[in-house]
Amino acid sequence: MRVLVVSGSRAAMPDPVYPLGAAIVATTARRAGHEVAWFDALHHADADAALAETVRAFAPEAILLSIRNIDNAAFPSVERHFEDHRSLAAVCRRESGAPLVLGGSGFSLMPEAFLADLCADFGVVGEGETAVPALLDALASKRTWPRLSSRGGPLAPPFLAPDRDLFDARWYYERGGTANVQGKRGCELRCVYCTYPVLEGACVRAVEPGLVVDEMEALARSGMRHVFVVDSVFNRPEAHAAAVCDEILRRGLDISFTGYFVPQGRLQELPALLKRAGCQAAELGTDSLNDEVLTRLRKGFTAGEALDFSRRLAEADIKQCHNLVFGGPGETEATMEESVARMDAIDPAAVIATIGLRVYPGTDLAAERRAGSGSSLEPVFFIEEAVEGTVVERVAAWVKDRRGWICPGLGQRYNPRYLARLRKRHKGPLWSLF
Repeated sequence: MRVLVVSGSRAAMPDPVYPLGAAIVATTARRAGHEVAWFDALHHADADAALAETVRAFAPEAILLSIRNIDNAAFPSVERHFEDHRSLAAVCRRESGAPLVLGGSGFSLMPEAFLADLCADFGVVGEGETAVPALLDALASKRTWPRLSSRGGPLAPPFLAPDRDLFDARWYYERGGTANVQGKRGCELRCVYCTYPVLEGACVRAVEPGLVVDEMEALARSGMRHVFVVDSVFNRPEAHAAAVCDEILRRGLDISFTGYFVPQGRLQELPALLKRAGCQAAELGTDSLNDEVLTRLRKGFTAGEALDFSRRLAEADIKQCHNLVFGGPGETEATMEESVARMDAIDPAAVIATIGLRVYPGTDLAAERRAGSGSSLEPVFFIEEAVEGTVVERVAAWVKDRRGWICPGLGQRYNPRYLARLRKRHKGPLWSLF
């Protein structure tokens, strides 16, 4: 079959991110013997017109539309991405009679709503490596197939590495500064708002460290030496992170990498090992430095543990970017002030300050009905009532007065032209320059 795989994301802030999921699905279709073409909405100023031309020229027999982001999750300046997907779907329906299949992380959170809104024929929830080839086989042989299907259980590692010619990984590297690699799926943490357990499951499925480094090495050979490990948490379990670092060092691989970290750990030597292996920067899901708020968020660590882990990263000369959430469950004026004071003591390279929590279906926050079910395509946010009237003003003032603090929802230090200028001279995370 002729299969067109469409990456629908047009989000380029703070950096364009290589569509790993769409590339993996396209790779599975290609290896199953289908003729695969790809279309990336982010590559075109007028994506609708360019897609229409692609559909007419390729004449696909199936169209797979990947929906990664529903919105930017940045209160109060919310950007709704689902309207972009709606217009792309309309182009596909207008220009072709081929079945339209939806998938991706954003779709998987709200599949019924997207299927209805985009008038699609089929949808694949979760990991698509096995479901998509089976669906395409059913379409080719004219067999019936359920409108909504899923992976049928978590896939066992190793996971498929994508063909990087699909969606032009070099284009993303030049504009986004990193190449992305996945070393595990699933997350054992139970953060009240997080979608990782919903999308990937609560059990960690780790790829053998040598295979993770194989992909890093392949990227380095092609000139992409800065890598972002997109695991939900790189240092959980710590033994896997250490084994990846050991393998990088054993091979003498010259790369720079970063990833998402939980600010907690018992392996005292891990930060120094990370540094030796090439980890120059760490993004930490800290969220708060008040113990009561951390408990309500179900973060699984204390403020003291976060401070200790940050100290060890600093001693290893690893730059830090902490994410702070203001207005979560249990937040008060006093808890916000405590988080700010303790973050000032850490003095990291950057702090990304967000206001409120985006509510997604399937999460504990949605189940508690604190801010609605989160099942609608329209974004829903939770902000604790005690700070609802002051949090925006307070965060704006804190960000303004602090070097390296960024607030996407208020546009503070988040100017596209400024970031684009920085990217021209720097690979790796831009915040490390602050």
